[in-house]
Amino acid sequence: MGTLILTALCELYDRLLANPDSGVARPGYCDSSAVATLEISRDGQLVRAVPLGTRKGKSIVGLKMKVPDRVKRASGDDPNFLSDNVEYLLGVRAGSREPDDRASGRHMLAKTLHEQVLAGLDDDGARAVLAFLSEWNPDDYQADPRLKDAREALDTGRNIVFRLEGDDRFVHERPRVMRAWEAFKASPSAEKTLGQCLVTGEYGPIARLHKSISGIAGAQPTGASVVSFNFEAAESYGKKQGANSPVGELAAFAYGTALNWLTSSERHHLLVGDTTVVFWAERACPEENLLLQIFPRAIGRYQAEEAQTPDDEAVNDESAAGRINTILEHLLRGRCLPGGFAGFDSRVRFYILGLAPNNARISVRFWHVDTFGSLLENFRKHFGDMAMVCSDKERPVSVGRLLSETEPPASTKRDNLPKTMIGSLMRAVLEGTAYPQSLYTVLIGRIRSDFNDPDQPRLERKVTYPRAAYIKAHLRRKARISQDKVLEEVLTEMLNTENKNPGYLLGRLFALLEKAQHDANPNIRATIKDRYYASASAAPGTVFPVLVRLAQHHIAKSEYGGYVDKLIEDVMSDIEAFPAHLNLDQQGQFALGYYQQKSALYKKAQ
Repeated sequence: MGTLILTALCELYDRLLANPDSGVARPGYCDSSAVATLEISRDGQLVRAVPLGTRKGKSIVGLKMKVPDRVKRASGDDPNFLSDNVEYLLGVRAGSREPDDRASGRHMLAKTLHEQVLAGLDDDGARAVLAFLSEWNPDDYQADPRLKDAREALDTGRNIVFRLEGDDRFVHERPRVMRAWEAFKASPSAEKTLGQCLVTGEYGPIARLHKSISGIAGAQPTGASVVSFNFEAAESYGKKQGANSPVGELAAFAYGTALNWLTSSERHHLLVGDTTVVFWAERACPEENLLLQIFPRAIGRYQAEEAQTPDDEAVNDESAAGRINTILEHLLRGRCLPGGFAGFDSRVRFYILGLAPNNARISVRFWHVDTFGSLLENFRKHFGDMAMVCSDKERPVSVGRLLSETEPPASTKRDNLPKTMIGSLMRAVLEGTAYPQSLYTVLIGRIRSDFNDPDQPRLERKVTYPRAAYIKAHLRRKARISQDKVLEEVLTEMLNTENKNPGYLLGRLFALLEKAQHDANPNIRATIKDRYYASASAAPGTVFPVLVRLAQHHIAKSEYGGYVDKLIEDVMSDIEAFPAHLNLDQQGQFALGYYQQKSALYKKAQ
C-alpha cells in the first residue's frame, strides 16, 4: 500500500509541475523564506544587508521564495546552498556577540559546499559568493556598520540569501547558478547509496532522508516524516535509514512536495479528529471540483457558503458549473442524480489519504482509491441514510461532527475523539459498507449519560440532531445489508406513525409524556428526560407505568392537555405491554422515536 500511495503522489507532482500556476517547486528546490539578503559586489565585498519580509507584531515574517532544496538536519552539521542562517554563512551564532568554534566549523562546511558547486563557474554571482565566503571575517559581525539595517533579522537565526549589487535577482535565481546546482544534485557520489527505486523502478541514488511534511495537525511544527528509519529495530540487512525502503531521490522529492502542497491547500485537506485528510483527483477536471465541494460537507466541518470554484479552464465552464450545482443539491439530500453522470467522466480516479501524527513520524490511518462515479453513489447513499428533518434547519452532518458527538459536553480537545473509529467510519462513508457498531454503541451510551444544562434549556445534549441522524443511518444501512426491507422503509426522515417497532413507539410516548409535563409546568428546569431517560430506554417495564400515571396529573393541569392526551392514546394503542428490557437496536429506535416525535410537536406550521 505504501508504494501505491507514493506513486499516486508522484503522479500528482508531475501534474502540478506541468501547471505553471500551481506554484510547486521544480526538482532540486523548495518553498522557504528569508528574513534578509546580503548584497555583495562583484569582487565579493559586502555592500549592505537588506531586511526582507514584513513585521507582524513582535515577530518578523520572512519573504517567501523558491530556494535550493534544503537538507534535513536530523543531527550533525549540514550546510544549505545559498540560503542558510548566520552560523553557516557568516560564522557567528545567532544573537551572540562573538564567534565560537561550532559556528566557525559550520562556516567552513558552507564554504566547502559552495566551492564544490560553484568552482570554475563562469558567472559573476557565483564568483562573488565564493570570494565573500573566503574573505569574510566573523570577528567583524558585531561592529560592521553595513549589517546594522538588518541586524535584528540576522539575529533571529533564520535564513538569509545573497544578491549581487545592481541585480534584481537573488544569486540562487541566476540561470547558470541554477544549472550548476541541479547538476550537483544529480551527480553520483561516494556518500550516496545506489539502488532501484520502489516507485519508479529506475536505478539511481536512493534518498537517505525524506522530505519533512508540514501541515499535519498534532505533528511537530518543523514537520514530520512519512518514511523514516532512525533506530536499529527498523533496519535490516545492515542497511541504514532510507536504504531500508529504497525510494529514489527524485521520487522522494516529488511525493514530499506534492504532499506538502496538499496540506497547504485549503481545498485539498481538512481535519477529522486528529487525522488530516488529503484528497485529490488524477487530473484537474470538473469531477474534481465537484468532489472538492462535497468533501467538506461529508467529512469535515459543515460550510454553509458555497465552495470557491478553482481557477482552472476545465472547471470555468457555465454548463459544467450549473451541472455541478444540480448534482450537489441532489447529493446532499440523498436523491438519485438526474440524468446520471451525463457530462462527467465517471471513471476518473480519486484518492483519499488519512494521516495522523505519531511522535516525529506520520502514520497512515486510511487510504482509499475509487472512481468518481462510485464515490458519488456512496456519498448519495450516505447522505440519504443520514437525512433527517431537523427542527431548525436541514444540513448535512459531517464525519467530524459525528465523532465530536462522542465527547463529554465539557470536552474541547480533539485528542478525546475515538481514534480507532475515524478510519472505520471513513471507510463506511467512502465504500458504502456498514457503519461501525462501536460508534453506534458509544453514541447510545452518551445519550443515556449526558445531562442537559438547566440554565440552557434550549441546548439539547442528549438526543441531538447529529446523534439521531446517525442512529437512523446506522439502523437503516444495517437493515439494507440484512435485506430487511420492512425495517428499512419505516426508518424515514420524519416522524413515521407506521413504524410499530416497540422501541420507536416507546420513544414517541416518552416525548409526549415530557410534553405533557412541560405544558403543565412551563418554567420547569428539569423534565422527566433528565431523570428517567436512561432507565426508560433500557428497562421501560419499570419506569413507564409510573410516568403514565404521573402524566394524568399533568394533563389535568394543562390548558391543552386534551390534545396531548389524544396523541398519547394513539401511541399506547399500538403498545401491547411495556417490555422489561430493550436491546441496543431498540434503544436506537427509542432515541429516534423520541427525537422525531419531539420535532413534530414543535414543528412550525407550513
